Amino acid sequence: GVAGLLISCYKARTAGYLYFFGLFLFLIPYVAVQIRGIGILLNAAYPDTLPNWAWSLIIVVGLLIYSEIGGLKAIIYSDAMQGLVLLIVTWIIAYGCVANFDGIANMMVEIRDSNVALLSVPGPKGLFTFQFLLASLLAILALPITQPQLATRLVIMKNLTESKKMAVAVGVFSMLVILPTMGIGLFGALAHPDLSSANFLARVLIQDQAPYIAALVAVGLTAAAMSTADSQLFALGAELRALSRHPAGAMLRTRLAIGMFAGAAFFFAISSTDQLVLLARVSFAGTALLAPLILSGLLSQAPNSAVIVPATLSALIIFTASIVGFVPSNVSGLRLDLILFACLSGIAVVTHYKT
Repeated sequence: GVAGLLISCYKARTAGYLYFFGLFLFLIPYVAVQIRGIGILLNAAYPDTLPNWAWSLIIVVGLLIYSEIGGLKAIIYSDAMQGLVLLIVTWIIAYGCVANFDGIANMMVEIRDSNVALLSVPGPKGLFTFQFLLASLLAILALPITQPQLATRLVIMKNLTESKKMAVAVGVFSMLVILPTMGIGLFGALAHPDLSSANFLARVLIQDQAPYIAALVAVGLTAAAMSTADSQLFALGAELRALSRHPAGAMLRTRLAIGMFAGAAFFFAISSTDQLVLLARVSFAGTALLAPLILSGLLSQAPNSAVIVPATLSALIIFTASIVGFVPSNVSGLRLDLILFACLSGIAVVTHYKT
């Protein structure tokens, strides 16, 4: 795992423990996104059957069972099948959304006439500022080394050539999934501008679709979300086992930690906002702060943990405090996550050239 690699690079267990701490902390909102998103879809598909918290509890139990009886090979095969279903369903829905306006050109005209702010930055709510987009870009670029479920897929390849192919494939697949969601989002913004996020997702993905498409959406998105969350649970367990000094009892400790993690994700899912994309971005931004630590360990010939480890820990604590409102998220007009990332990157560069 990456944690074991960092211990080997820095010759200090604190680097591995810090990496695991950052993962444990910031993967919680990402797994919570999967749980809450599935709960919204199932509640829309089967209204008034169960409360949202009950759907979420069922999903968490399913995740724990699957992660217990499955393995890496099972996750890879299920990812392939579920990813294919997700890709097909997303493009079908996007095609239907665009077809409602008789083509992309007519849809753009409708958007321009109804809410032209949707076609430019920072958008109608002022969210997509330059700093927001830059911070999001950096967080996404860091995903292959900071998200353990992606790092696992890269390092298990039989050689460097296959790892490069896998890296390219992950990026291409991500773009193929993200691209059609732009059409879905623009359609929803025009057709249902006043709905809440949860009702928006339920309406556009389930209620506005033909029954067989709605069924495919429910199956595809549920399977894909559960597969993603299970991959993260599996990778988190692998990182924890890499940190264990004593093999005896390592599996029990891993199961207990995964149970605690799943419980935290469950409570986060039932108490958090419906802004799923922003929740995922918080997770990406938090784990991105680990990137300078990882790259410094991998690229420096004799990396020194004395500075970068406490600096990274401080950055994680400060960023967490900004999320809960204890410290401001902007300092002198600059986003705090950008400031922290820049500081850690500078420290990594300085320590790299000193060694």
